[in-house]
Amino acid sequence: MDNLTFGTQRLVHLDLKGAPPKITFFEKFFPFIKDCGATGILLEWEDTFPFTKELIQIGGLSNSAQVSGAPYSLEEARQLLDLASDCDLTVIPLVQTFGHMEFVLKHEQWRSLREVEAYPSSMCPSNSETMPLVRRLVKQIVAFHPNITHLHIGGDEIWHMGLCPACQKRVQTTKYGRAGLYLDHVTELAQYIKDNYPNLKIIIWDDMLRNIDLHILQDYYVGNLVEPMIWHYNSTETFQLGGLLWEKYSNIFSNIWGATAFKGATSSCQLIPVTKYHISNHEAWLTELGVHAGKILNFRGIALTGWSRFDHYATLCELLPCGIPSLCLCLKTWLAGGYSHDIQDSVGKMLGYNDTFPHPDYMYLRPPLPLPQLTFPGWQVLVGFEWLANLRTRYKNIVNSDQMQTWFNLWQVSNNYTNPMQINTILPVIADILIEVTSVENYLKGNLDHFFYQHTIEELMGTLLIPIKQHLKQIKADCETQLSLGCRVRGYKRLSL
Repeated sequence: MDNLTFGTQRLVHLDLKGAPPKITFFEKFFPFIKDCGATGILLEWEDTFPFTKELIQIGGLSNSAQVSGAPYSLEEARQLLDLASDCDLTVIPLVQTFGHMEFVLKHEQWRSLREVEAYPSSMCPSNSETMPLVRRLVKQIVAFHPNITHLHIGGDEIWHMGLCPACQKRVQTTKYGRAGLYLDHVTELAQYIKDNYPNLKIIIWDDMLRNIDLHILQDYYVGNLVEPMIWHYNSTETFQLGGLLWEKYSNIFSNIWGATAFKGATSSCQLIPVTKYHISNHEAWLTELGVHAGKILNFRGIALTGWSRFDHYATLCELLPCGIPSLCLCLKTWLAGGYSHDIQDSVGKMLGYNDTFPHPDYMYLRPPLPLPQLTFPGWQVLVGFEWLANLRTRYKNIVNSDQMQTWFNLWQVSNNYTNPMQINTILPVIADILIEVTSVENYLKGNLDHFFYQHTIEELMGTLLIPIKQHLKQIKADCETQLSLGCRVRGYKRLSL
């Protein structure tokens, strides 16, 4: 296992399409992850990248882009790269070139390049304007990263392929059907990169290759063009890559990468990473590599992915600061070849928890008082979201309680048919949690402002807190209205015999 785990790349994936941090955050984050064992960054800019010239609209000039993107200026983007370089962290940019293209295809200017007109996710590989656009994306990204050795061109989860009339015809009339449609696009782009940047190695997500027959991959000489990054985020209980995949890839590729996950791979609206799950994912990977090491000629290393949105239009899941404890535990587990309580203790002390670091089995129940003072970048954000997670659980328990369903449901309120005795026990609970919602809101707003842009804060408040606050205010108002009616029979006399 030593040849697989040590001396290889350990890239931390930054998914900037979801809640891009301010540059000042990276001033502390990059040295921190370097100390934890990271060797580089897999940098997925998406529409936070300062595209110029004919691609400038991607960077947020339209209203639709401003909803989800807070593009870095050229100066800020260069500063981000300089900060990574100062920490001796390798940077590998990731630019999507086939699927997950919402950040481009949502713009009217490129709408005609969609495979399915109504869906902005996948490019049509048969459109004559698709490859010129993809080349321009690659050209600007490479030009901005002059010292890179690798470029990741995405290529995963092409949900809609072979559906437009032109693509359907190609699928029906060409030798390899849908597989050929995919490989034609990928290999043409890869060959363009090889021709124009001969020293640049090309990485691609592997999932679209998994079900393509070995002889088809060999016919396309894909092993001479790209290096697959095999991603699998399951825990030990459901981890399933298997020997056949490694056998196939060993016949095609000399160089192989792996991709684990430290956050953003459980629920699309997860607030705090399920640390136990992500540690288990890394343990499963270590076992998998140990079993199949003989089939791998050169294992380049892993990317610890940390997705911030499941796609461009999805709401945010775990913020980067919330994932730092999970990231540290996963890095240390990887370096040690497995998880242990010693790792748990050492990471806890490094993060400033001392004797209070939650065990991976631990589920957050109540906000600690006073709130902890930790030492890692953005710890205040994690503490705020732990508080929010607890608050949301109690809110759901209250509004879905038997008492609310039995004595204060919508029909009863609408018909003024409520029992003041029950309301007098409901109202104080609603009032108390409403006060706490305001406290959490103020805490999060004050601390998020140090690390994130205003558009991110507005989205988080609008999706996570404001709906709860409005609902609780409505319940409180309904309680007060019902109590003001007194104890007389109200609104139900039409049912009297």
